[in-house]
Amino acid sequence: MEPEETLEQELAEQIRAAIAEAAPAAAPEADRRAAAPDPVRLAEGYLTPSVPEGARLSSVKKALRRGFRFLWRDQAAFNALALEAFRRLRQEWEGKFASFASFCDATERELALSRRRAAIQDARFALLEAPARHEQGGAETLGAPAEALPAAVYSLFEERYRGAPEAISENQRFYLPFVRGAPGPVLDVGCGRGEFLRLLREEGIAAFGIESSPVSVRLCRQEGLEVEEGDAPSLLAQRPAGSLGAVVAFQVVEHWSAARVFAFLAEARRTLRPDGVLIVETVNTDSLSALRAFFLDPTHVRPVPPAALSFLAQAAGFPDTRVEYRAPLPPGERLAESTENDAKLNRLLFGPQDYALIARVPRG
Repeated sequence: MEPEETLEQELAEQIRAAIAEAAPAAAPEADRRAAAPDPVRLAEGYLTPSVPEGARLSSVKKALRRGFRFLWRDQAAFNALALEAFRRLRQEWEGKFASFASFCDATERELALSRRRAAIQDARFALLEAPARHEQGGAETLGAPAEALPAAVYSLFEERYRGAPEAISENQRFYLPFVRGAPGPVLDVGCGRGEFLRLLREEGIAAFGIESSPVSVRLCRQEGLEVEEGDAPSLLAQRPAGSLGAVVAFQVVEHWSAARVFAFLAEARRTLRPDGVLIVETVNTDSLSALRAFFLDPTHVRPVPPAALSFLAQAAGFPDTRVEYRAPLPPGERLAESTENDAKLNRLLFGPQDYALIARVPRG
């Protein structure tokens, strides 16, 4: 008969089993990290000696544990305090790591902004050194007219007042469902910094842009976006008839005279295929608060009311038009509506800041 296992041997086997459970050597490093339990929670189970259920001589071991509890009381208290200190250190480290990750994100955004401003500054000097473009034959050239603001100056204005590219992209996501499945490529007129073109590229939708600012054109091309530099109606007139699936123009028509707006709409109608879509976003003239943004931009020519834009689009050959109001003010910037008169004042004074005309070419 084998001699009965002593209490010390039994405890030693339990300790070895616990060590093997905490750090299994057979598993690969990556698998071991994924499968191993949290060391802190694992250590909590060993704050004080315990007797597993079903262990040999369990009644004797439990009696000995109760009798000799005074021997490990201080050690158990030390273990608990050490675990608590380690837990706090880990929480502090995780907080520092999250702060560092946030700092890295902010630094990356600042670097992107610095690169954009550096490109604007470079273009500024290039524009000063380049010969001025003049009118030829009584018509404007593809560049900006002589009395326009320098392109680099207006780019700096956009950097300060138009808003972050991320916010603009988030707002323009609203228009993606209208151009999905378009019967041809999408043309973004006045594409600016290329926010919508990037969204279209993410969606796998063929697209290109037209932009009059050489600074914005340069920035877009650096990101691999296809952008033509020049005057939108003139370049659009060079496109073959029925070659586009969609034409979009965000915050553009308020920079043009009524004659140029109509010329643009007529060229858009000519170049769009059947079932093609036209989207024109501009400032909502029905909201007096929105007009503050209109007059802030020194290059705006005249506001375009929704009824006027709808009429011009229908006259250009778009019988199917509708208006979508966009960019509502947050509740804190509107009147509390307790009466019908409050609602009327909100619509007049604090209505949506923008609207979009959406028109489709008939399929027939």
